[in-house]
Amino acid sequence: MKTTLSTMVICVMLFMLFTGCDEVAPPYKQSGGIVIVKGTQKVLIEDFTGYRCGNCPAAAKIASDLHEVYKDKVIVLGIHSGATFASPRGKLYAADFRTQVGEELLSTFLGLTGGQPNGMVNRSGSNGKIIAPDGWAAQVSTELEKEAKASIDLTPKYDSVTQILTVDVQVKWLSAGGSDDHLAVYLSEDSIIYPQKDYRRPSQGLSEDDTNYVHMHMLRGAIGEFGTWGEQVSSKPAGTSITKRYTLSFAGKPWRPKYCSVVGILHDKQEGSVIQVNDAKVK
Repeated sequence: MKTTLSTMVICVMLFMLFTGCDEVAPPYKQSGGIVIVKGTQKVLIEDFTGYRCGNCPAAAKIASDLHEVYKDKVIVLGIHSGATFASPRGKLYAADFRTQVGEELLSTFLGLTGGQPNGMVNRSGSNGKIIAPDGWAAQVSTELEKEAKASIDLTPKYDSVTQILTVDVQVKWLSAGGSDDHLAVYLSEDSIIYPQKDYRRPSQGLSEDDTNYVHMHMLRGAIGEFGTWGEQVSSKPAGTSITKRYTLSFAGKPWRPKYCSVVGILHDKQEGSVIQVNDAKVK
C-alpha cells in the first residue's frame, strides 16, 4: 500500500514528538516513508486565530509542527482577527492584537463571521482557499511539490537609534510573471507571553485561561506604504529581477526587534494565491 504524502507528514511529526530528536534533516525519513522537499518553493500558513478562541491553540500547534518538520520551507503567520475571538474583553484579555492587515485578510478570505480556527495554505486549495487545521499538512505537501515561479530575498536592517526598520526585497521571476502580481511585506513577532483560552487544559485539571501562553508568529502589520496587498509588480519576463525598499517605524510600538521577522509575499491579487514567500529575522 502506498503511504500518502499527508500521512508521511504526520508520521514525521509524531517521530519528532516521541523520539526527542532535536532535528530531522531532509529528506525527512520515517519508517518506510520519505517526504521529499523539491526545489525552492516555500509555503505560507495563515492561521486566523484569537486569544479568546479555546480551540485555536491546537491549530497553532499543527502549524508549529509543520514549521518544525519543514524548517524554513514553511512560514507561519498567526492572524489575530475578528470581533468574536480577538476583540478585548475584561482585564484578562485587554490588549488588542488585531491589525488592519489581519482584518482585511479576514474579511476578504474568511468573512467577518467565519469560524476560527481556520486558515490558508498559500491561499490555495482544491475546495477553496480556507482550510481547516486538519487539512493543512496535506495542502502544505501539495504546495511544496510545485515548481517555484519566483524567488524572494529579504535584507532587513534595524537602526536602534532611529527605531526605523529598512527592508530591501529582491524578487526574481523564474518564469513569466502574471498581470496582477503584487509584493506585500509584513512584520511578525514571536515569544509574546499573554493569556490565551485553551480548551485542552481543563482535562489536565487546569483553568482554560492560560496566563503564560507563548504566542508565536503574530502578525503585527504591513511594512511600507502599500498595505495589505502590497505593491504591484506585474508582467515580468522570466529572469527579471527587481529590488524594492520598504521602511517601518518601531517608535511608540511594543514590538521587540530581536523577536521580529519580515515576511515577503509575492501573490496574484486578483486570483488570490501565493506565488512565493520568504522570511528573515529583523535582528
